[in-house]
Amino acid sequence: MAYEVEKRNEVVYAVKITAEPKELEKEVNEICKEIRKTAKIPGFRPGKAPINIIKKYYEETIKDSLLRTFVAEKLSEAIKEKELQVITEPVVEELDFSLKENRFSTTVLFEVKPSIELKAEDYKGIKVKKTTREITDEDVEKVIEGLKNRQAEFQEVEREAKEEDLVELEYETVIKEGEEEKTQKGSISVILGQKQLWPEVEKEVLGKKAGEEGEVTFTASEDEKVYGEAAGKEITVRFKIKAVKEKILPEVNDEFAQKLGFENLEDMKKKIREDLEISEKTREQEELEDQIVEDLLKKVDVPIPPSMLDLEIRAQAENQLRRLAQFGVDVRQMNPQSIVEMVKPTAEKTVKVKLLLEKVAELEGIEVTDEDLETEIQKLADAAFGGDYVQARQSLEEKGLLGMIRQDVLRQKALDRLIELAEIEEVPAEEVAKSEEK
Repeated sequence: MAYEVEKRNEVVYAVKITAEPKELEKEVNEICKEIRKTAKIPGFRPGKAPINIIKKYYEETIKDSLLRTFVAEKLSEAIKEKELQVITEPVVEELDFSLKENRFSTTVLFEVKPSIELKAEDYKGIKVKKTTREITDEDVEKVIEGLKNRQAEFQEVEREAKEEDLVELEYETVIKEGEEEKTQKGSISVILGQKQLWPEVEKEVLGKKAGEEGEVTFTASEDEKVYGEAAGKEITVRFKIKAVKEKILPEVNDEFAQKLGFENLEDMKKKIREDLEISEKTREQEELEDQIVEDLLKKVDVPIPPSMLDLEIRAQAENQLRRLAQFGVDVRQMNPQSIVEMVKPTAEKTVKVKLLLEKVAELEGIEVTDEDLETEIQKLADAAFGGDYVQARQSLEEKGLLGMIRQDVLRQKALDRLIELAEIEEVPAEEVAKSEEK
């Protein structure tokens, strides 16, 4: 059996396999002998039907067997000879098969991991800047202020409404477009000053007491982020204030800290600072990673295998839909193609970065040890399985995700190596802020 390897593009190859008549006849006869052992053909006892009868009744089975064994063997030889890294299951593009004429040829397509021309000077000594920032007492106090607001209570008052008050409203909204009017009635609780109401409405609500009414008519701007489907239309809002409630913030003391799970106020401040410092280190790491990746993408051409892109688009589209659903968007009404177009640019970049990092790992001799894998599984166990390593690993194995986890670890190790090799200039955040002001 002869084969020809054709490079269709940087990531797609085709192998045409053609069987010589004598070779084909021999292989078909061997297949027929196996089929005959269990074949049920009228007029013949099991194992006794002639080869020509087997061919007549089991032509499809013979064809499938040739593809599954004979072709697979030759395809494996071709892939090994050309040293290709196949990343998809081969698919039959063309098939010319006739038992009567003793003829068989097929063309099989598959994707390969692209060859990336990456030189040491491309990735060693990349110049990057790291913005450094010390965590201050003011940063800690900002977090505490946020905690205070989340623990705040609201107490009804008789005075006029002002910013940061919680106001309960009954309303009627009329949206006019041409001669058509759309009316909506309801009730709502909002905190003034947090852009939860249209600005024109909030202006009318401020300064009014419980029991007072108001009305405002205006033409909304074209800003859909603020006005949604009412953008650009004439709007009339009538409302009645049912209650005005003042925000009562808790006192920050040991009791406050204990309610939040800390030992005392000192312990709370210490833990908050530690968390902020970890977040800052993470930000610095991501800042360096982003700069290095952008530098590499400018230097190196990375062909994108369609199968990898499809998988990445699907994964990112699902994540995007989940995020939109969390914000109350009815994703069932969305056009799937619009989501695909939305995430495609990011997906393309992600695939390129993955392939680049794998190439760096190859050039630097980076490998993932069993210990590396166990450490990563433990992280996942701590995040989603209550720290149960055995349960986490079992879940990953059942879903066939261990290989993906190993590749993720490999790429992160490659990124860490790139940072080690980079020329890093540390710049205080204050200097960056001053330069941006100029």
